[in-house]
Amino acid sequence: MSLLNSSQNSPRKCRVAVIGAGASGIATAKCLLEDGHEPTVFERSDQVGGVWVFNNSQGRAFSTVHFQHSKYVSVFSDYPMSLESSEFPHHTEVLQYLNEYVDHFEIRKHIKFNTTVEKVVRTNNGWDVTISYTGGQSTFNFDAIAICSGIYNEARYPDFPGQEKFKGMIIHAKDYKEPSIFGGKNVVILGNGPSGVDIAVTASYGANKAIWSYRKNRWLLPRYCERKPFDFIVTRLNKHIPFRHQILSLVHIKKFYPILLDHKACGVKPNVGPEKSGPVFNEDALNRIRLGAIKTKPNIAHFEENRVVFEDGSSEAVDIVVYATGYQVKVPFMDEYLGEDHQKNLNLYKMVFPPELPNCGFIGFVYGNVIFPTSELQARWFSKVISGELQLPSKAVMEEQIKEHRKHQEEGWLDSAYRSLRVSAFDYMDDIAKEINALPKIWENWAILKDIFAGPMLSTQYRINGPNKWEGAVSWIKKVPQLVKK
Repeated sequence: MSLLNSSQNSPRKCRVAVIGAGASGIATAKCLLEDGHEPTVFERSDQVGGVWVFNNSQGRAFSTVHFQHSKYVSVFSDYPMSLESSEFPHHTEVLQYLNEYVDHFEIRKHIKFNTTVEKVVRTNNGWDVTISYTGGQSTFNFDAIAICSGIYNEARYPDFPGQEKFKGMIIHAKDYKEPSIFGGKNVVILGNGPSGVDIAVTASYGANKAIWSYRKNRWLLPRYCERKPFDFIVTRLNKHIPFRHQILSLVHIKKFYPILLDHKACGVKPNVGPEKSGPVFNEDALNRIRLGAIKTKPNIAHFEENRVVFEDGSSEAVDIVVYATGYQVKVPFMDEYLGEDHQKNLNLYKMVFPPELPNCGFIGFVYGNVIFPTSELQARWFSKVISGELQLPSKAVMEEQIKEHRKHQEEGWLDSAYRSLRVSAFDYMDDIAKEINALPKIWENWAILKDIFAGPMLSTQYRINGPNKWEGAVSWIKKVPQLVKK
């Protein structure tokens, strides 16, 4: 795919409904404005930030949440996080960053807060979007829609035998905020995704007993390796080595071997590699397990009045159960197009475009740890497509690619609730960058060749060449390695 026109001579300037003002929504609005479109962002809460808001029902942050990856690779491509912020920012720092981004690029005036999208309908001349707000309901017509409401919508609750008879407290991770509720209690945390790991570790410091239950072992990696962020191991050079997984295993054996031994000592070593299962980054989990502060258990089998029984036949007296069991994708205003099972029916060309719905894009509907730059690249692509600068392939070609991608997901990842949303983040970003001709051009960037190939996979690399370049890109790429040297 090649650019048909420059953004300055774009043949079509669109009125675009952007649904959601979380990280994906504000990045989409910014990219649309960059190309001369007219976005209107509809946000059902009273502020930007989405899941990173601590104190409202849409937020998913709890008191101890930090970025899984470093701020260098996790943020937007042309707006680095402040040097004063933590390398793995706390949720308060992330929310501050998102608000600063909104104000720096003058996005706030395009956002309508306390506004809920009730329905979207495809029309001959675009999309009708029906919204509700305090005091009324209205319908507006747009040329295109960007759905940025995210994948953390409806809590996923398991249903175990005897659950209704349990006299203790059962909560979902979405409703957990502060560890004080665990003080002196016997607690079971179910699930070993990022939230489950963090909550288990936090509970282990105040609870009488912290019991961590899950189905399959998962790699628990530190955020730092040899005094640098762990994500600095992933480089463009690594990505281009033939048989890279095998070779990287040898290259990094010195770094990984102690971690592997720790997993073995704790009895939690997975039977697959990190790339297949998806690691979780937490410095304390293995130590807390080895100290006995966290007791690991297999999945829950059933409940009794005051006890939880596990699949190995053991049981524990329990006061609180936390379901860190994830979320179901739910886009209620798209019921007409997504049917009953929204996640199953979310068949998107390169995880963005539904082949049967013109001028519609889903931004941020992927599962990975660098969602900000991933969503931003999706938004840049979406903006070029609706303007007519880029053309999508035929419906048949898109549907074939979707089938191939599904096969790749099934072969490349362990079965899980999020497998249909998974991407290999850095490979995927390169793929989308290629669509908009934003891959760094080696022959034009000899001065930073080492940084491009052997440095961390900064999203700023996608602002060196191609459309909507950032003047500060090269200097920032050269600066980052110096910032983390100790």
